[in-house]
Amino acid sequence: MKSYPLDGVRIVALEQYIAAPYCTMWLADCGAEVIKVERPDGGDPRRDYQPAITGANGETVYGGFVTYNRNKKSVALDLQSPEGRKVYLDLVRTADVVIENLKPGSMDKKGLGYEALSAINPRLIYAAISGYGRSAGLEGSYSGRPAFDPVIQAMSGITNLFGEKSGPPEVSPLAMGDLFTGVMTGYQVLLALYMREKTGKGQYIDAAMYDSLVALNEKSVMLYTFAGEVLSRGRDTYQAPYRTFAVSDGYVALITPNDFIWARFCKAIGKDEWIEEPALKTGPLRARNTEVWEPFVEQWMAERSSAEVVEALDKFGVPAGKVQTGEDLVNCEHLAARKALVEVEDPDVGTLRLARAPVRMSEMGEVRTGSAPKLGEHTDDVLGSLLGYAPDKITALKEQKVVS
Repeated sequence: MKSYPLDGVRIVALEQYIAAPYCTMWLADCGAEVIKVERPDGGDPRRDYQPAITGANGETVYGGFVTYNRNKKSVALDLQSPEGRKVYLDLVRTADVVIENLKPGSMDKKGLGYEALSAINPRLIYAAISGYGRSAGLEGSYSGRPAFDPVIQAMSGITNLFGEKSGPPEVSPLAMGDLFTGVMTGYQVLLALYMREKTGKGQYIDAAMYDSLVALNEKSVMLYTFAGEVLSRGRDTYQAPYRTFAVSDGYVALITPNDFIWARFCKAIGKDEWIEEPALKTGPLRARNTEVWEPFVEQWMAERSSAEVVEALDKFGVPAGKVQTGEDLVNCEHLAARKALVEVEDPDVGTLRLARAPVRMSEMGEVRTGSAPKLGEHTDDVLGSLLGYAPDKITALKEQKVVS
């Protein structure tokens, strides 16, 4: 019988916005019990992040929250109160992992940072996500600065790569800093769980968005190190063709990453003579001498549909693909065959088709498909069944507005 790799792993998620919720959602998809701790007065700020769908019952579900918070439990808990902090400590005693992305230092001031929590739970793995890192001894000039995704994209040099060559740098609409940091944090959590199996000890994970995106932008670092070249907007200077081309029904992306695929490309478009053309013998020469090949290729592309172009190039082993939209993805037959989109059944608005965790393991069951929780939906269950609080104690905490 198939199971989940993270069955039995409990994660307390003191999280908001994207980076930490994205990380814990993937872990929840793979079997972890994720308990999302939120403020009673509104919870995660993305709970009302557009777009939205309103169900027949009048309840509204927000895409900006559901897409990062599937398969979790929600506990509404006031950590500003001493009683709330006691409840949180009881919860942490049962946990394998804590993941948080609050303001650096805020949990330490409350007596709920790693040092305090590891004292009551030495096996605890504590992952702290921040913009620029928080480890003592690794402070830089940016430590303590507030950080959101567009700022980190810019700081990492990635923004410098988006946009027209003659225009200003553009911020990617994808939250790359949040998303990639979430993935890397989850990777470190898995490493820490594996290490704990050998040592019996938990540890502290310092996950910085800036570090993560600089690692993702490794080409910029490599080019400057090796060639003193600053990677920027515009065409690649080492390989060509390496761009999108207009076709009759949109655009196609194409790359010839080496000389033998360039030769295949020449055969595919009926220009065998280009293979031995001195001005086109290498990638840098092709990138420099675009006037030799580009007008013909642009015309060849424009006369064909995306399907025709991709089919013609595929016959010769040349990688190419249509520039697709969200509509294309939702209706993609290949993605459907791969079960790459998951259908989440939300109790208020019905079926939602969302991106699936891209995890494929032969002995693992299908990823879980629970929708995002309502604020405080699991407070009673967690406090009662998990922590063993009596009903009158839970009622008293509610009356004190410690939980909701």
